[in-house]
Amino acid sequence: MRDERTLDPGAIERVFGRYRSLVSSYDAFTDALLAPLPAVVWAHPTRTTRDELAAHLAADGVVSEPVPWEPSALRLPGTERPGLHWTYAAGLYHVQEEASLVPVRLLDPRPGERVLDLCAAPGGKTARIAFALNNRGTVVANDRSAARLAATSAAIGRLGIRNVTCTVTDGMAYPLGAGRFDKVLVDAPCTAEGTMHKSSPWRREPHDFRRWIPGVQRALLERGLRLCRPGGRVVYSTCTLAPEENEAVIDAVIAAAAGRARVAPVAPIEGLPLSPGLDAWEGQRFAPEVQHAVRLWPHLGRTSAFFVAVIEKDADAPDEPTPDESRPIDALAIEAGAHPTLARFQEAFGLAEDELDRHRVLEWGRYARLVPDDHRMPAHARHVSTGLTVTRNRVRGPKLSTGGGMSLGRTASRQVVQLDPSAVARFHAREPVPLDEVELVDCAHDGYVVVRTGPHALGLGRVVRGDGRDELVSEFPKAWTI
Repeated sequence: MRDERTLDPGAIERVFGRYRSLVSSYDAFTDALLAPLPAVVWAHPTRTTRDELAAHLAADGVVSEPVPWEPSALRLPGTERPGLHWTYAAGLYHVQEEASLVPVRLLDPRPGERVLDLCAAPGGKTARIAFALNNRGTVVANDRSAARLAATSAAIGRLGIRNVTCTVTDGMAYPLGAGRFDKVLVDAPCTAEGTMHKSSPWRREPHDFRRWIPGVQRALLERGLRLCRPGGRVVYSTCTLAPEENEAVIDAVIAAAAGRARVAPVAPIEGLPLSPGLDAWEGQRFAPEVQHAVRLWPHLGRTSAFFVAVIEKDADAPDEPTPDESRPIDALAIEAGAHPTLARFQEAFGLAEDELDRHRVLEWGRYARLVPDDHRMPAHARHVSTGLTVTRNRVRGPKLSTGGGMSLGRTASRQVVQLDPSAVARFHAREPVPLDEVELVDCAHDGYVVVRTGPHALGLGRVVRGDGRDELVSEFPKAWTI
């Protein structure tokens, strides 16, 4: 329920009044825009299921309900903070706005494809693309801001994503020599009017920003089309209502493509109300195909406002003459099974024999990163990271990373400590747990162990005995504590 004392009707009218002619009920529209939305989470596809995740949450009194149109997602009504639950820290789910799940669904990435997320931060869409490719092949997550990409890197570690290279480059000038992509997502920067439930519109005036941002959006989309191979697909999305940033951008780019690209129709999504793109705005008429784009109106569904367009590049469109200078990972890194540190960890923890198959290890400064052997790194872009950090070299010798332990530890058969659910919170809070409260699985010696609860790997710990300390010491990172 809104606090009426904070509302400035004049400011709301300045922001949203221009859309009166587009909605059947203006009051319902503004009420929905400003109302809080339920948090939405989606289950990690290889670590859990939606039903199991719902059961974990329910065990701690967190109520959830399925998102009707997305089989992996749950809504958490009320004021729940999903990032504070142990299943989040264990990488069993990711938190993402419901409407922002739509672009990747329409992008439809598939195993074997090479995919670019041109404006990737904070990384939720990148993660969904990575899993759609079965955590193999190539996903490139780019953003112009290294600081914004930090959230993407954190998600990669927590979720155990191995097939992503992160780059920091102005998307409008992303190097064509990076290699062609089968699919490109352009989730463009925008006035973000659709997320006004997060930031008050009476404190923010988008008009000056809107004068120049459509030029940036058009340049990003045009670059995405150039990077996409003939016959490939580009998805353009924003979280704004402004036609200048949505239909007008699509109309201009399609016109410039001169028949080499088209806006593809979007099939209905059962349980999600989609409205067509506009045919005109403030005297400007758009090409008929622009109506194939879709809008999510907040008063018609339980989501924020969103715009998505699917653009298919003609299979006969001329390809860019720029040579593909992408670099195959198998030419840059050694086989994972032959990497001395990883081979030692595999033996120490009794990891499944095939756990490292079809992967390479890329040495990156003090870190070793696990990457699928069919990954192709982009050329000429500033690289931040590639793959999943699995070990860190230290003076005292290499150590398995927390992300590596969570990803690889599910198959460990020795040096394992099983925690009762009641002890998980203490582990995540970096508190010691007495050994008489845990189950030791083939722990032949003290020292580093994989910590699990049920089948879920939580990270690493150390078994310490003697001097009155018979306990499990948590190695969970301070930065990840909840």
